[in-house]
Amino acid sequence: MSSTEEWPVGFDPRTAPVYARNEIRTTLTAEQLWPALVTASRWPQWYPHARRVRITGGGEALTASSHFTWTTLRVRVKTQVTEFEPARRLAWSGSGPGSSGYHRWILTPTADGGCLVVTEEVQIGLLPRLVAGRLRRTLHANHQRWIKGLVDVSRPT
Repeated sequence: MSSTEEWPVGFDPRTAPVYARNEIRTTLTAEQLWPALVTASRWPQWYPHARRVRITGGGEALTASSHFTWTTLRVRVKTQVTEFEPARRLAWSGSGPGSSGYHRWILTPTADGGCLVVTEEVQIGLLPRLVAGRLRRTLHANHQRWIKGLVDVSRPT
């Protein structure tokens, strides 16, 4: 899916108050990026806006049926994985005070052996309507840090 394809009911970026899309091209493969992306318990080590990540039932990595809670941008969020295609797609829906969101990651192999990484988020609800412009800018800036951090942490040592 991309921003022009199907979204869950209520999360169409064309009508939502907040939509942010970021992308980066890298020489790393999707298979190199995937482990860091799904190991949610370690996000706080390389993405400063993820804190207190707890996967229900324990463990470090997300699965197709994971539920997790975390604090992002100072908001505690309850989240459920909704799309899970190893080394290709990861998405979750979540809710926090005054908002609901849908966030997805798409990893697309490129002809040169690398990968195009796209992350998109839609937020709806009272809070996103009230602070749409500021929230959109905040998400865009922080998702760029997150996507760059994913590439940096996935580089072979």
